[in-house]
Amino acid sequence: MIKFAKPSIDKSVLTKIRNILKSGIFVHGHNTLDFEKKLSNFFKLKSHSILSTASCTSALHLYYISIGIKKGDEVIMSAQTHVATAHAVEICGAKPVFVDCELKTGNIDIDRIVEKINDKTACICVTHFLGKPANMFRVLKIAKKNNLKVVEDTALSIGSKINGKYSGTFGDAGAFSFHPVKIITTGEGGALILKNKKQYHLIKSLRSFGYDIADPQERKIPGNYNINYLGLNYRLSEIEAAIGLTELAQIKNKILTRKNNYHLLYKKIKSCKNFIILDTGSTKKLSSSYYTLTIILKSRSKKLRNSLVLKLKEKGIQTSIYYPHPVPLLNYYRKKYNYKLKTFKNANRIAYNSISFSIAPHIKNKDVKHMSTVIQNLIG
Repeated sequence: MIKFAKPSIDKSVLTKIRNILKSGIFVHGHNTLDFEKKLSNFFKLKSHSILSTASCTSALHLYYISIGIKKGDEVIMSAQTHVATAHAVEICGAKPVFVDCELKTGNIDIDRIVEKINDKTACICVTHFLGKPANMFRVLKIAKKNNLKVVEDTALSIGSKINGKYSGTFGDAGAFSFHPVKIITTGEGGALILKNKKQYHLIKSLRSFGYDIADPQERKIPGNYNINYLGLNYRLSEIEAAIGLTELAQIKNKILTRKNNYHLLYKKIKSCKNFIILDTGSTKKLSSSYYTLTIILKSRSKKLRNSLVLKLKEKGIQTSIYYPHPVPLLNYYRKKYNYKLKTFKNANRIAYNSISFSIAPHIKNKDVKHMSTVIQNLIG
């Protein structure tokens, strides 16, 4: 079976993990600090610019708390994203406001953002879909004109660039995911890029229950602390950070392998007539991190798509769907806000008629050959 996701973690991490187990320091240790420092170096950021978190969801949630997102506020986002993007807003008591995506790339339709802006709008959240970044220059222009914050959801796109600058570093904040299926993993985990030093220290406290001194090593009297904010436990563990250090050292090679797999598979199936290939590759100005190769069936039958997914599995190919429903059409959001199917035409097409194939580092040339042969014969 060609698995869709198979984390390929270097075995050298086992030594780091053994050392952690011997030390007894499972949180707030040097691995976490080192991981944050190396992430800053990777993104070419100044100090006090990035914090590790328990997940991308928690990174987004922490950011919204820090800017005071509350009941009555609205945050604009793409309908074609993971539910966590919306949940982070909803859990603050605010309302996620959805706009359709582009059919070509799956990224947010920037032309539709302006029509959703009103007196309640506080922020725009931009998801960089399946590795290809959205046009942040256009988004930032809209945000500046309307005095709005911008946060980038870069869960699927770490390492992607816009004009040579990393996505996640354009907005007021950028959130990342290190879930096992992502470009790099820590098991579970995330990170948050920030532009404001004061906000950095606030969120550092918020991710650790609201402690006045977030790092136990800095407390003059061990175990003595006070609480300044209503915080949460959104910290990355030392073992997760150790895995992250090993993964981060290989990120450029991982993305290069994904790129090669993408182009090899693309070349073999591009002449097929019954689907189009979602444009998640690189252009002159937009550099992709190549998360998947995704096809959109020309048939608009969800039943056919689901049938093909099962037949591909029978042929030894595990696939995925990004995502099974546009977020506003998930039961919770549809029932609460009464969203209608026809409102998100492009997101519907991608959600209900697409199939995503793995191009991750564990995919070998023989796997690409098998996938292309099956795709040609089964879907055509």
